[in-house]
This record gives sequence, C-alpha cells and structure tokens, in this order.
Amino acid sequence: METVSENKTPAYNNNITHTPGLTSSEIGNLWNTYVINSLVTCFKKSYLANVDDKNARSLLKEALAIETQRLRKITDIFQKENLPVPMGFSDSEDVNFKAPRLFSDNFYLYYLLCYSKFDIPINSINFVTSTRSDVLKFYAYCSNSFYQLFEHINNTILSKGLYIRPPYVTTSHNIDLVKKQSFLTGFLGEKRPLLAQEVSSVFHVILHNNTGKCLLTGFRQVVRSKKVRDYIDRGIKLASKVSDTFSAILQKEDIPVPISWDTMVTESTVPPFSDRLIMSQTALLNTCGVLDFTNIMVYSYRHDINAGIGRFCRGWDKYFNRKRLA
Repeated sequence: METVSENKTPAYNNNITHTPGLTSSEIGNLWNTYVINSLVTCFKKSYLANVDDKNARSLLKEALAIETQRLRKITDIFQKENLPVPMGFSDSEDVNFKAPRLFSDNFYLYYLLCYSKFDIPINSINFVTSTRSDVLKFYAYCSNSFYQLFEHINNTILSKGLYIRPPYVTTSHNIDLVKKQSFLTGFLGEKRPLLAQEVSSVFHVILHNNTGKCLLTGFRQVVRSKKVRDYIDRGIKLASKVSDTFSAILQKEDIPVPISWDTMVTESTVPPFSDRLIMSQTALLNTCGVLDFTNIMVYSYRHDINAGIGRFCRGWDKYFNRKRLA
C-alpha cells in the first residue's frame, strides 16, 4: 500500500492537454469581473485627474494598472472563445475630466481600502467556482495582486495617522464554554457582552457604511436626474439608519464607533460622472452592504443583532429593486 509522507506534498498531473469550453460559472464570473472593473477604472481615472497627495496618486495608479490588465486578460479569453466582449463603462463617455474634484484625497484612500475589501473575497469565490486552468490562473492573479495592493493601502493610511482601527477589547485568561441558550439572548433578559468577532463585524459594517454614505452624498450634489437624486436620497437615509442602529449597539457597551466622513465631500455641483455610472456604482454599494450583513450573520450569535440584519437586508433588497424599476 502506497503511503504519503506528512512532510511531502503529493504529486499531481498538471499536464492538461484538453481545453474545455467556458462553463456558465466562468462566463458569469468573467462577465461580472469585466463590468465591475470597467466601472471602478472610470472612478480611479477621475480621481487621478485631481489628486494632490503623492501617496494616494501612487496607489490609484497601482490599482488602475491591475484593473486595466484584468480587462485585457478577460478580453483575450472571450475573443479566443469567440464570445462577445462585455460592454462596460468608458471614461470617454462616463467621466467629465474638466469637473472640479468631488472628494478629498483622504476619501480616495478609504475608497481604495473599502473596495479592496470587497474585491479580494469576490475573486476568491470566483476562483473556487472556476475549473479551467487559464481562468484559475487569472483569478489567482486577481487575488494575489490585490493582496499586495491592500497591504500598500493599509500601510499608507497607517503612516498618515488616518487609519480607524477596530476597538480593543478586554480579554480573559480562562476558557469558558457555552452552557445555556441564554448565550443567544438579545431582546429580553440580561444581554451578554459582545464577542470579539461580533465587535469586529459590527464595527466594519459601520466603517464601510460611512464610506458608502459619503460617496452617495457626493453623488447627490451632482446628479442631474430627479429620479436618480430621489433614489440616492433613499440610499443615504438607509445608510444613516444602519449606522445609527449598529453604533447604538457598540455605544451601549462603551465601545467606540467609527467617525462619519461627510467632510470628505467638496462643495462642487458639477457632475464628474454620468448618471448611469453613478447608478451602477450605487448598485455595487448595495452588493457590498449585503456581503457585510452576511458576514455579521455568520459571526454573530446574539438575536438582537441578527434580527437587525434581517430587517436591513429586506430594506436593501427593496432599495435595489427600486433601482431596477427606475
């Protein structure tokens, strides 16, 4: 009987000569990746046109180079398969480079940080739902390149003293096991203190939500369509409810909450982006919000937190569907 050493990785055959067609998962993943990357490249090109901070400029260029390379690679894959290349967004049609800046340099850094937190897990999912060698290599490249970018962004924000760290918590030197169902209590009776993972999840939802609210606030100033402005107003109100609800949970336990960034929006009313680009970025914010809520539901055991997440998920769903009907 053949045995495998614990310290030796089993060999496997990597010489695949048959190249199958793209699966539905791979086509869907690549299509969405193309559209999303064409969207965010428009924003980064606009930011590069007016950024002052040299570190923020360097990071925007690094992110733009990665995403431009992604678009080329996906185009090559689709063309080899005789498939149409997705019609994404274009800076020539969707960006007004003559418009004054709408956001501060500090916001650009947090935009990069929060988007990378969305990009990395999404590409991990795309990787594990793909099978073809070239697609796997592509998504491995997507993940690895953004791991490095995230580290660069993180270190830059830290060095500038702008990083909003998650709270520190009091730790115990003993291990205690859950013995009663009251561990899940949140509505009635005495509530147990939040777990470290619950504090982290709630904190990051507020942090990401504040970034999205800041983005929507800027959009509201420049959109021309009343229907789009009304839709964004509803998004700002929903974002405020999310921040207020989860901030209250932390404050009840004397845990600091992330600051709001309304001051990162300038007074410009000249639109740097087309309404369709703004609406699509808003839809992407909805997706990021749902992913954050899912993260809380996975890591939280208190009923009051999960019930709040359920309400907001329904709220986001209604908000997103209104966009589709607009």
